[in-house]
Amino acid sequence: MHPLVTLGVLLVVIATIPLLVRMGRRQARGRLGGAALMLGLAFSHLFDPAKAEAMETIDRQREQRDEAGQDGA
Repeated sequence: MHPLVTLGVLLVVIATIPLLVRMGRRQARGRLGGAALMLGLAFSHLFDPAKAEAMETIDRQREQRDEAGQDGA
């Protein structure tokens, strides 16, 4: 199910890019340009594989530290 959700979100983003570019050209200093930029940053943050791997490593280290703390107490 997760790959389908990811694919669906990706298709929505790709479908909205031309609209956002057109709106960004008309209102270069408007709020919509900023919203488009924030949307792009959010999706790049969401689909960054290196960040996801780093977060998994951090979570794994926290779990190991918690388990070691419970064993030693």
